[in-house]
Amino acid sequence: MEAREISIVVAEDHALVRQGLRLMLSRAPRVRWLGETGDGEGALRLARELKPDVLLLDLGLPRLDGLEVMQAIAAAHLPTRVLVVTARQDAATVQAALSFGAHGYMLKTDDADALVSAIHTVGDGGYHVSPELATLFGHGTTTAHDGLTSREMDIASHVGRGLSSKQIGAELGISEHTVRKHRENIARKLGLRNAAELVAWSIRQRLPEA
Repeated sequence: MEAREISIVVAEDHALVRQGLRLMLSRAPRVRWLGETGDGEGALRLARELKPDVLLLDLGLPRLDGLEVMQAIAAAHLPTRVLVVTARQDAATVQAALSFGAHGYMLKTDDADALVSAIHTVGDGGYHVSPELATLFGHGTTTAHDGLTSREMDIASHVGRGLSSKQIGAELGISEHTVRKHRENIARKLGLRNAAELVAWSIRQRLPEA
């Protein structure tokens, strides 16, 4: 079965960056460009009108900033998933974006292949955090996962690949509901607040793939 197309909208205040992204992503498999905008109000309007699968969102936008856009998208219960693409990599900003509902967080220093992979991951229901940012999460010790069961470790290794609960369940032969319960237990034990933080923690720990 052929993987479905992922529709995107890009919100970036620099026209040259938007043009570069459009040229690059026009050649990317499974990616369909719906529209672009240079400010936060435009991003919210396009999310409401076009309902893209993924919004590529810079945080430093005029009018509404990226965090305000995410808050508005969440409040309106829009189906669009948000992939932040920004130069900001301080812990406070990253954690604020994830807490406001970002499904992915990429740095503008990441390469084109990483961006396309992140769009696919987020568009397919998973989560992506740039590996460079993984050190902002977790407790920083190699034994941080000692409290997890073998099944929870297995689930965490799949989470680190950015897979959704449905995809993990299919790979492991268990229900999506069971995967969600395991993820909740893992997050509670590790003191993590959302799926994106769990992805970052898994990357930080360099958990082996099952």
